[in-house]
Amino acid sequence: MPVRRFLWFIALLIAPLAAQEKLRVIIETDAGGDPDDEQSLVRFLVYANEWDIEGIIANRPTAREPENRNTVRTGLGIVRRLLDAYGEVYPRLGENAAGFPTKQHLWERTVAGYDDTDDGVNLIIAAVDHADPRPVWFQNWGTDRGSAESCLKRALDRVRKERGPEGYAQFKRRILLSSADKFGDHTYAIAPAFTFWLCPSLPKLDGGNWYHRFGPLTATAGGFDLERDVRTGHGPLGALYPTNTNIRQKEGDTPMFTYLIPTGMSDPRQPAWGGWAGRFGVRDDIEPRQPAYHWANLRDTLDGTTNRDHTLARWAADLQNDFRARMDWCVQPPTEANHPPRAVLNGEGTKKILRLTTRAGTELAVSAAGSSDPDGHALAHEWSVYPEAGTHRGAVKLTGATSEQAKLAIPADAAGASIHLLLAVRDDGAPTLASYRRLVIDVVP
Repeated sequence: MPVRRFLWFIALLIAPLAAQEKLRVIIETDAGGDPDDEQSLVRFLVYANEWDIEGIIANRPTAREPENRNTVRTGLGIVRRLLDAYGEVYPRLGENAAGFPTKQHLWERTVAGYDDTDDGVNLIIAAVDHADPRPVWFQNWGTDRGSAESCLKRALDRVRKERGPEGYAQFKRRILLSSADKFGDHTYAIAPAFTFWLCPSLPKLDGGNWYHRFGPLTATAGGFDLERDVRTGHGPLGALYPTNTNIRQKEGDTPMFTYLIPTGMSDPRQPAWGGWAGRFGVRDDIEPRQPAYHWANLRDTLDGTTNRDHTLARWAADLQNDFRARMDWCVQPPTEANHPPRAVLNGEGTKKILRLTTRAGTELAVSAAGSSDPDGHALAHEWSVYPEAGTHRGAVKLTGATSEQAKLAIPADAAGASIHLLLAVRDDGAPTLASYRRLVIDVVP
């Protein structure tokens, strides 16, 4: 057996042992309106192995003229057309990574959310009520100009009416949002507040709304080329990626789920830590302040400038290279495609965030020993301190930043603060792929 094929076979055997608990996800899309929903759905489907997808709800009964040019003219039909394409590439996807759901599995959980049917409402209620300890992460990708009322709003209306305040509160606490706000009084006025709400689209800051920045920041990142890497030579799913949006690669809804991709450096319950959707702070436009409600109002400093764009730009090449690789998985066997390396930090190879406590003024040794690549590629290591994610605002000396072993000098004045250390492990495959680990260091006197 060739070395590369043998390494990949071993990696597939090991992968389930290191699997993390998946998030339960429901998306509600107004596919048939702005074609950027279809763009986002192409990307979403090649990441379908990362979550337990509880449902896809299509809430637009009729495609909007002349903006949407899909040959299918209903929202549900457009989503199912994408699922048909996913079904054609599913065998190859499944060869390249474990956990991809079958087309049939997704088809059975894809329903209309039109005003004249309760299918979407019933799906949400059944998922939230299901005897599963994990909450449901809900995403509304759009509800406007010809789409139906949000099925989550309708579900909350029904539950409040039928179960009363206590039953409503119990139900609502089971829902976490990475979503636009389409829920009427349920968002602010009706107690309790949502347990967690991230609004990845807003506010308008440093040049525009955040959902308008995804395309410009990622369109060519890492040498990405939409025609070469998605639309041609990558099977029927990539071929359905439309380009007639005001920003050619707009994908305004993509940050809602890239926020939930388990990269090894991000935690969905910690939006200020940053990740592939950017970095998010508590909403500062709400009175009284809701500490569980967040939006894209934070900035990072990079290369001498400070801008909100940097919270995504610093990861854009890795994000797009990962998307490129997954599109390759649609058509290439695992012996020809590239796959992410496995990053190990201080002997821990799972993707959970590591945390430790250390004293101010000491030196901390860290190691990436044991990191590996399923394709046998050479690895490069990059250690970095992410100052905005932590609470220590002074400089932190890091030695060995490009070595397997590194040392961090904990400042004497850092007591009571936190320092975030990131490890990125990149292979030399085509495209170059990265895996991350995050170490949160709590400093005591």
